[in-house]
Amino acid sequence: MYKDIHKNYISNKKCTCALDLKNRSNAAKVRLAFEELGPSFIKLGQMLSKRPDLVPYTYILELEKLQDKVKPLDFDKMRESFETECICEMGKGKHEHNPACYHCNDILNVFDELDATPIASASIGQVYQGFLNGKKVAVKIARPNLIDTINLDLEIINDLKPIMTKIMGVGDNFDSDQFLQEFKEMLHNELDYKTEAMNMLRFYENFKDVKDVVIPKVYLDYCRESVLVMDFVEGTLVKDLGDIDQDMKSRYAQLISSSYLKQVYLDGFYHADPHGGNIVVKDDTIAFIDFGAVGKIDDELRRNMLNLFYAINKKKVDMAADAFLKIGKVNKEDIDISRFKWDIDELITKQHRVIGERKSDSYALLALKYNMSIPSAFSTLERALILVEAVCLNLDSNYNLMDEARPIISKSLKERYSPTHAVEFVQMEGDEYIDIFKNLPSGINDVIETIRGYKLERLEAKSNTLKRYRLLGESMRYALLIVLIFSSVYLIVQGDFSSLGIVGFFLSLILSTYTLRSSL
Repeated sequence: MYKDIHKNYISNKKCTCALDLKNRSNAAKVRLAFEELGPSFIKLGQMLSKRPDLVPYTYILELEKLQDKVKPLDFDKMRESFETECICEMGKGKHEHNPACYHCNDILNVFDELDATPIASASIGQVYQGFLNGKKVAVKIARPNLIDTINLDLEIINDLKPIMTKIMGVGDNFDSDQFLQEFKEMLHNELDYKTEAMNMLRFYENFKDVKDVVIPKVYLDYCRESVLVMDFVEGTLVKDLGDIDQDMKSRYAQLISSSYLKQVYLDGFYHADPHGGNIVVKDDTIAFIDFGAVGKIDDELRRNMLNLFYAINKKKVDMAADAFLKIGKVNKEDIDISRFKWDIDELITKQHRVIGERKSDSYALLALKYNMSIPSAFSTLERALILVEAVCLNLDSNYNLMDEARPIISKSLKERYSPTHAVEFVQMEGDEYIDIFKNLPSGINDVIETIRGYKLERLEAKSNTLKRYRLLGESMRYALLIVLIFSSVYLIVQGDFSSLGIVGFFLSLILSTYTLRSSL
């Protein structure tokens, strides 16, 4: 069963009760309105559908249906998108023509061959098939005059913000201004195909040594802000995969999940829209396509996520609860921690025992229940994992994400605590710590000299008392050093404060050396 904090009734994941059906009717009207209003609203609805931590599930189910398919524009009308930028060189009184210039050359002549009929059409752009230097390529071209249309849409969306927030019943933790800023940045990235080309180059580098995963090569000399040229990926879209051998389907599921978990936990850079229409399979290999939407995970979030999934894998409820609270930046005092741990325990049980059902959205639903404002990066990733999980479950009903995650998480944890990583850390942070250590002896010496002066002034009057204090002070000093050493080692092993632990460890060594020297 599924309990939404925005409801005063019990529901299920399919939202089939009478009250849910009534709410879904309103959600369907919102979806149809978005489709009528054009590309910006379609993208907005798709982005909202990826935030189950914010948007009620009835709306999620409807917004997931938004289709970004529109009637294709005639090729002559598309010319406006790529004929405005000249890349030819001017110098010494000569105009050196660049064969890849769409301004000075007809695009149909730039390529060996280019079919003017698009093989795919969406609100942002259209995709064509051609040949370049004997290789089959896909050419993505943005629709003309999109920026003006989208800027107007953004003004309308901003004006409608209070109404949309009320109609959709989003959570109290919904920051509409921050969400719209992220939406604006997403649109900016999708409108600039040079950004997508850079994404492709990064993915290509990350997977250059992985023979089972194909990332299409991008041809930078032929790319512009509104034009993207890449290798044409042969094969079958996962969503169109027919009745093939189940062993092969299971193999594809394993390749998709393992390669995706690599993107998340090892690379920190992942495909943010990995549905069945963006994954191609052929001859025991898979290929990802359409890199306009990507996600990035910073070190802090990745560390907390690893701690969370490690704890779930080891069935450690307290550790998982602490890690998730760090992700949501919530203090234990602000929620019913006992009830929260109960729900974490149920989540762990579900992750390990339930087969044939997607489980990645459990985290968002948990955040929604406790009104936690989890980072958008985590929400975007969770939504992407839901898509991957759904793709893999369609291929193999026995698929379990946790089984695939274990070796990747183990490898990532080993890399985190590897000697190489420690050396890199010392190299990066060494100068700062050296400056700290340089100033430590003089600072400590000043304190000691002050104490010695004080001791000399009162030595004759209270010699016996001083001896007792001295013995007590030295005992406390040694005790504190022991505590400092053990605390530093604990912080290093724990990982969350490894930097502080390393500083404390080196500091304790210096103080120990000084203490021993003073005692001799």
